[in-house]
Amino acid sequence: MRRKKNLKQLLNLSVLDCTNRHIKVGDLDMPYLTCSAVPDVDYLASYRFPSMYHYTDNTCVEFFDYDSHFDGLHGLWNGIYYGIADIQDYYRKRFETVRLFISPDYSKCGDVPLVENLYRQYKSRIVSNWLTLNTSAVVIPLVSCPLVSYLPFALDGMQDTRTVAFSTTGALAEKEQLKILQISVEYAISRLPELREIVVNTTSPDVAKVRQLFKSATAKGIRIEIPLNTLMQRHIALRNGEADGDNE
Repeated sequence: MRRKKNLKQLLNLSVLDCTNRHIKVGDLDMPYLTCSAVPDVDYLASYRFPSMYHYTDNTCVEFFDYDSHFDGLHGLWNGIYYGIADIQDYYRKRFETVRLFISPDYSKCGDVPLVENLYRQYKSRIVSNWLTLNTSAVVIPLVSCPLVSYLPFALDGMQDTRTVAFSTTGALAEKEQLKILQISVEYAISRLPELREIVVNTTSPDVAKVRQLFKSATAKGIRIEIPLNTLMQRHIALRNGEADGDNE
């Protein structure tokens, strides 16, 4: 008797374990991802530091780091893509007590082909769906846009979400990136009718300045959460230290 072939494994289609359990949205069939909760996030912990995952009761784990730190050979994406049970089991254990995530930030760049950026968004959606299926955590969709021309694809799959995340990393120091961020915020609040909260990742100690970037969302009654994180705390301490020195 011939042994039945596992075509899903042979064709590297193990991602179907995730995609077949969610609807697909838009012209690109981007996996659906939403967040019906409006969580009170007060701290963002880096994926790299599990000891910080419970810094507060409302800590959220984020992936705002170099991609190689969370997307290497033995990263979760490869575990899902190739159907490697040991890798997936490792991440189930690592994340078993996490309550909140922000979608993985697979970096998108303005000077790479569109298909590469779209593929990275697809990876983020797949890993986010895996997290919802394999942990008890809430996953907050990340809005990430390298170019204004990319906006038509940026929200695919999250049309009814109540909470999204943005990151100001890089934008505060670069005028063109800041402009894209502000346009992205306007685009999101105009096209996500259920949006109630935006969680902002920033390392700037000037929270008031960051909050100003989202004033149009605030005007529409959308709550802006700017949680602390390790780098922000460090920058606040440095700023306060410099201020103390000036007063001596």
